[in-house]
Amino acid sequence: MKTLLACLALLPNLIHAENLQAMVGSAATISVLNMQPVPLVTSADKNGWARIPAFFTNHGATIFTPTASTNGVADIEVQADGYLFLACNWDYQGNQSGDWEKERWTEKRFKSKGWDRLSKNDLGGDLIKNDNRAQTIFFKRVRKGENLRLRCNKYDPPYPILLTSKP
Repeated sequence: MKTLLACLALLPNLIHAENLQAMVGSAATISVLNMQPVPLVTSADKNGWARIPAFFTNHGATIFTPTASTNGVADIEVQADGYLFLACNWDYQGNQSGDWEKERWTEKRFKSKGWDRLSKNDLGGDLIKNDNRAQTIFFKRVRKGENLRLRCNKYDPPYPILLTSKP
């Protein structure tokens, strides 16, 4: 009986892991205002990434990074259906001046709009920028024609991530 209960307790995690694997190779096609896609790899660049979860490393992830000022916003246009991952950080980045907090998406808002959160265990580690800011990762299946205007913080925009290759 204990073995059965232990197996049942693991079932949601196994289903979740299987669903993550199903997303590989089903990335959305997007464009992001003032951001460009680059391989998600560790780098010493001050705006680079110190740690990357195994899930992203193993699947050739691409992350969109700013090429010009984003004012803390990711303006995303979905050009083809698929899965979109998003890295957000809510660490303190400055006071409330500029009324940016009115536009901010909280975890509760993401969930209410159909986004799912992934844990460190789901991904095989944390995504951490070189400024030591750990990211919260969300995902959602998006549809062609959607336009998303997302903000999590004052200066750093949410970072769109796409899985670009199969394992």
